[in-house]
Amino acid sequence: MIKKKILFSLVLLTLILILPIIVSYFRINNIQHNMGSLIKTSSTKNYRKDVEPFTVFDKSTNQIHTVPANEFIYSSVACEMPPYFEDEAIKAQAVAAFTYFSNLKEKQKLSCDPNLKGADFSIDSKNKIYYMTKEQLREQWKENFDQYYNRYVSLVDSVLYESLQQNNKFIEALYHSISSGVTENISDVFGGPELNYLVSVPSPGDLLAPGYQSIKQFSIDEFKSICSSTWPSSKLGVVSPDTIKIEEKTKGGMVKKILIGETSISGQEIRKVFSLRSSTFDIVISESQVEFLVRGYGHGVGMSQYGANYMAGQGANYKQILLHYYKNVSICK
Repeated sequence: MIKKKILFSLVLLTLILILPIIVSYFRINNIQHNMGSLIKTSSTKNYRKDVEPFTVFDKSTNQIHTVPANEFIYSSVACEMPPYFEDEAIKAQAVAAFTYFSNLKEKQKLSCDPNLKGADFSIDSKNKIYYMTKEQLREQWKENFDQYYNRYVSLVDSVLYESLQQNNKFIEALYHSISSGVTENISDVFGGPELNYLVSVPSPGDLLAPGYQSIKQFSIDEFKSICSSTWPSSKLGVVSPDTIKIEEKTKGGMVKKILIGETSISGQEIRKVFSLRSSTFDIVISESQVEFLVRGYGHGVGMSQYGANYMAGQGANYKQILLHYYKNVSICK
């Protein structure tokens, strides 16, 4: 009887010792299985380990983040184009964006900008410049988040890692929201040398874009005060068509130079100081106010996003859109 009790005690002790090991074994295997499923479902078919991630400096948080290239482009495109845009326009934006940021990354490798603190380029997530986090997109789209985000992922994946190149190098694939109806030569807007792929092309669909025309008004006193404090050398006295004159415009209609009093000022500077949507504007001066009649939205160079959407609506595919706005380039995988 005593032997049976001792044997029973030994068996019970053995079970107590090995049971946690058995449970742990099955728990670990179950976790590994679930982790494998999670990794499998969260990865994309076009994810490539040989494509370096983007390291970005977020100016709004003063933080540096490393983001896989595919994930960065999903959110960047979502930040740039609304979810109701045409499929082919969103694809065109994806290729342009990947090219643009890859070009910035290559430039940083060649000539390091210390202000970037080791990052490839800067973003401003708070002000939705270049990039928005998933949390921001979720807050913006609310219950439509999954539907919209999955659509961007699907469309971007279909062209992921395609880029615009010239002589086997990424081009400077600039883009903007709405042109004046004609895009601009890069040298006319930013100065510097001409780039034969960023030249003026017609973009008639922009004339139909919402927000194509905007108006900014200032009282005479307000306008004069801004001019006097910003450009003291202008010596602006009476505000009239005789003292405010547009001196030079680009072929696309963008203001290159404007004479205010005795000082010649660039259209880009006028746009910045008076917070205009573009540098393509006319000025109407009355007894009580100065009125800017503005056309388009953005710098006007490269691909117009609303122009691209119009072309897509007319049946153009993403390659046709890209090769319309960027000349003398190849689309490479």
